Amino acid sequence: MHHVLSDKLYIAIIFTLLALTSCGGRKGELRIKGEIKGLNNADLTIFSRDGVIQGIDTLHVRQGKIDWKCPYDKDNGSLTIVYPTFSTLTVFGSSGDVIILEGESKQLNSTKVSGNEHNEAYTRLRLQIESAKAEEKDSLKKDFIKQHPESPVTRMLQLEELVSQESFSLKNGEEIPEFSLITRKGDTINNDSIKGKYALFAFWANWRGKTTQVNTWIRRLRRQARQPLVCISYNMDVNDNILGYIERTDTITWHSYCDQKAFLSDLPSQLGVRDLPLFVLTDTCSRIIAVGSNWNKDIEPTVKDELLVDNRESAEK
Repeated sequence: MHHVLSDKLYIAIIFTLLALTSCGGRKGELRIKGEIKGLNNADLTIFSRDGVIQGIDTLHVRQGKIDWKCPYDKDNGSLTIVYPTFSTLTVFGSSGDVIILEGESKQLNSTKVSGNEHNEAYTRLRLQIESAKAEEKDSLKKDFIKQHPESPVTRMLQLEELVSQESFSLKNGEEIPEFSLITRKGDTINNDSIKGKYALFAFWANWRGKTTQVNTWIRRLRRQARQPLVCISYNMDVNDNILGYIERTDTITWHSYCDQKAFLSDLPSQLGVRDLPLFVLTDTCSRIIAVGSNWNKDIEPTVKDELLVDNRESAEK
């Protein structure tokens, strides 16, 4: 009997260890698992704005199932997942965490995230905000921040607030930093090539929904401008096939650049770009004369004064 009990105890211990191993992750690694029903086969972009993972990776969805992992030795970092619809989901993780996603393709904004207290708290907040009235949404965020001052969710909410106020670091009057870009057509654009001309840098990404009008504004400006003008579409997508399709359907005939590094790309990093879209307009001496994310408010007034007026008309006045 003693041996039988020992065998049973041994088997129980083995099953317990297996259960613990299957529920938890390995130290030095972060894992994301789960299922998004209806999203049969898709490749989602995943990156980190706070550098907890290097570069940009792909989160594969096969028959709705997700199982992704990467080396990860940080505590309380955040990652951004970009859906095929170009909406985003933020998840929080520490070394050894297994993050679980549960959702449906028709209601991606309602995806539930679990695996640690931060993801579960943020999921509850997101669902509350989604069902709340417009005037209640800010109060929900402020209440959460007040009740959870040390939470990484709070840090993310505060960062979003800062980003919405100012998504760049350069000011009017400063010179554009040194840059050199090889466009998708193979042309080289650098500081020398824009000398003596006005230049518009438009930073945008297809996954950022509010940037969809960028190319319309650029096309209109190129048609109306009465001064020498160089337009540079600086795309921060990470899928070359998507950008190629956009270039064809939107008929982008001006300079187009993309290195598929998103916010880690050199020029956006130098300019302090933290949100999209961002427009930077420089004069013929490469000095910034307008910068901002709102075309109508931040850029268009300067465009009317500088680019839509003929120099001869100005001289006569």
